[in-house]
Amino acid sequence: MSGKISRRDFIKRSALGVVVGGTALSTINIETFAKTAAAKAVLKRSGDDVIVKLSENASLDKTGGSVKVNDELMLIRKSESEFIAVRTVCTHKGCDVELEGTKFVCPCHGSEYTLEGKVTEGPAEKDLKTFETMFDSDKGTVTIKMPVKDIN
Repeated sequence: MSGKISRRDFIKRSALGVVVGGTALSTINIETFAKTAAAKAVLKRSGDDVIVKLSENASLDKTGGSVKVNDELMLIRKSESEFIAVRTVCTHKGCDVELEGTKFVCPCHGSEYTLEGKVTEGPAEKDLKTFETMFDSDKGTVTIKMPVKDIN
């Protein structure tokens, strides 16, 4: 045999590969992969608060570093001892804003916000929601103060 396969065998093998590969991929929970980084960020919930452990989030080691705490919340290090927590949902139409350098940008309609959530470019008219944070340097944690209704 010359090692060549017929067109019919090629199509059969290709179809089998698509079926087997599709079945394998359908068993993977994509949400679990997407939330892995965010899940690592949260140490625990204490009442209504969310506590983030800095030692598990290297991106927060330096000023300007950030981490997604959950689907709608980002924690940003503003200075050695100051952090800000911002809800990353555009106040215009509810799209997820993205951190681009030193501002948040809405990919849907172009609204822009400062790191503190203040609108700098419309069509959004309202600022992003922010939450009070408390840094505990002894424990190496940041507590995000959140009302129960705001926890994702």
